[in-house]
Amino acid sequence: MRQSYLNSRASLTAIAVAATTAMAGPAFADWSNTTPVVGVAGGCPIESRNGNALYTASGRGGTLDVWVYERKGRGGAFEGPILLADPVSLPTAADFCPTPLPGNWLLFVSDREGGCGKADIYITRYRPTPAKSWGEAKNLGCGADGPNTTGQELSPSLVTNQEGTFLYYSTDIGGTQDIYRSEMAPDGSFGPGVLVDGLNTGFQDQQPNVSGDGLEVVFSSNRDGTQDVFTATRSSVDAPWSNVRNLSVELNLPTVDGNETRASMSWDRKRLYYGSGGTIFVSER
Repeated sequence: MRQSYLNSRASLTAIAVAATTAMAGPAFADWSNTTPVVGVAGGCPIESRNGNALYTASGRGGTLDVWVYERKGRGGAFEGPILLADPVSLPTAADFCPTPLPGNWLLFVSDREGGCGKADIYITRYRPTPAKSWGEAKNLGCGADGPNTTGQELSPSLVTNQEGTFLYYSTDIGGTQDIYRSEMAPDGSFGPGVLVDGLNTGFQDQQPNVSGDGLEVVFSSNRDGTQDVFTATRSSVDAPWSNVRNLSVELNLPTVDGNETRASMSWDRKRLYYGSGGTIFVSER
């Protein structure tokens, strides 16, 4: 039986409302003014949807764990970090690629025991009262019963639009990392993913992050040599992705080790984050 963890009415409504209030249309200037995020280290950066928290992954505790930095308003500095401990981060596993969702839900990737393969996508929910703790981390399902494979999944990105709710992610089940999409079923479960046309090559195409309106994506690829930040757009949610561009080359994005990974956009599409060599960078529109 497929696992179903987002099928409560409250959580689905929150996701749908967040999507419909996202900034619509591709009428944005290009990225600029790229700088390190002061006081933040690690990789896999992504903002909460209200912009007041920045989730990352870091091995500062010995294993790769999920950490969060918080700030008071989008103009403030991030402070922290706070470790998201068990059941999000386990001392015996690598836990990374966090993706915060409305309603206190969190998607993340882990190679903990009992999974489908090298690393799977899990979901949990924070319970502010009375426990002030995270609920059980549950696997989204394997093989025919979910998006997880015997390979390594990376960077879940959840988007709701008039076509439905879709989970974007990448996996190396085909030999190299490729970008896939899984549609949420009426019961809240996710089935196996399908390859996303227009984004994949024979190289490592991974870690997608799709805008709230479903019309813009950023991802990482080594098709030009090193892992760079790429972007693509489309005219509607049922149109193919096109206009694929290498932002690392075009904008001469700052780098630490020559590789830029897990790019993500803020929910209002005004900030672009990525990691390189343990440093988190942000670019603004």
